[in-house]
Amino acid sequence: MAHINLNLDYCAQLRNKVNEYQHYSITRTHSLKNDNAPRGWEKICAIMDRLDDTTRYLNSLELQKTPGVLAVFDFYNFMNNAATLLDCIKYLGEIYDFDFSIVDNKSSVFNQSGTDKRYFEYLRSLCSVHPIETSHQQEFNDINTKIECSPYVRWNDGLLTSGNDYDLVAIVYTNNPKSLSKFIGIKLLEIFTYIENRFNLLKDIIIHIDLYYKSIIDEYRKIPLQKENEFSDYCEYLEYLKMEYSERINTGWDEHFDFFIYAMKCTFKNKINQEKLKKYQNAIKYGFTFFHRYLQELPEEDKYETTGLHKQSEKTIGDSLFWQLQERPWDENLRDYSYPFEKLLGMWMQPRYMDMANTLIEELKPFWEKYVCFEPNMRPIEISVLLTIACHFYKLEHDENYKNDIPDTEEYR
Repeated sequence: MAHINLNLDYCAQLRNKVNEYQHYSITRTHSLKNDNAPRGWEKICAIMDRLDDTTRYLNSLELQKTPGVLAVFDFYNFMNNAATLLDCIKYLGEIYDFDFSIVDNKSSVFNQSGTDKRYFEYLRSLCSVHPIETSHQQEFNDINTKIECSPYVRWNDGLLTSGNDYDLVAIVYTNNPKSLSKFIGIKLLEIFTYIENRFNLLKDIIIHIDLYYKSIIDEYRKIPLQKENEFSDYCEYLEYLKMEYSERINTGWDEHFDFFIYAMKCTFKNKINQEKLKKYQNAIKYGFTFFHRYLQELPEEDKYETTGLHKQSEKTIGDSLFWQLQERPWDENLRDYSYPFEKLLGMWMQPRYMDMANTLIEELKPFWEKYVCFEPNMRPIEISVLLTIACHFYKLEHDENYKNDIPDTEEYR
């Protein structure tokens, strides 16, 4: 029996690298030459899944070396799935503009006049894919032979070829009147070596992907962001940062920016609420000064200058004061209020829950009554903003990290 041994770690490393730059992977579209093809992201996902499954399957296959047995279907199956694996690597490389020219022109595995790539394709075509007509790799045909076909491949028993160096023998019929048939010896070690060499290109492609995405990020760093004073209105500035964030970092987070835009536009009739709102709006502006630097520098590691956090999060990269300004407190003593927190803070996006707003507000009164006053007939966005303001002032009293990150002046407290 014989089997191949491909390094599954490369599949995991590829997935990790793609996910490390997931936003840029998702938007990897425009370089695809065929406008009718799926986006790059769909192809990348399909390729990664196929690589995982097919690599495991090929490693599990045991090719039974039984001399004299005709029609070696396990070998046909192996060649077809190996070709799928190599196609995945080829298309992955094309998506990321990887240069295959050097490896495609190598002739170091098979003892043939043409390239290894072409000879493998020739064997696969003749043995399993196009056994009735193989004609695209003419360099491996005898003189005056245009078409070859193969009735079967068999394990070598020494009767059809001179010696036992070959594991398999392909019986071949030709359209050459001087040589109507021939036998082609096949060595599994050569087949395995060729596949392993191509599969190991994943290591180089992973490095290439990393350099490719880093070059994109470097280009963004060179493009200066517009400053706040270049806009006539602060909300216009936030709209601009939302657009830049979507392009530079990640898509699908517009609602966070939209909330802050609503909060900056919001006003309350109640004097206490309005005073607290102004302080919260100042905190928003303060948080966005760090966020602006973050978008400009796109740092590989969190630091105070780009997060506004004196104590950086150990769980995630990219946390910042910007995100925490909209975050509810997670104290143990507030655990029983999880449901009203969730519904009221999200009321601006889910106004269908307005019919239960008053009930939830009353249920949460022990939390908010020290900081704000809920007014009659408030709109969904006003409810969410006012509760977020209460969260802000609660955290200033109970969250040491948050307290340290917000300046200790009346402007914010």
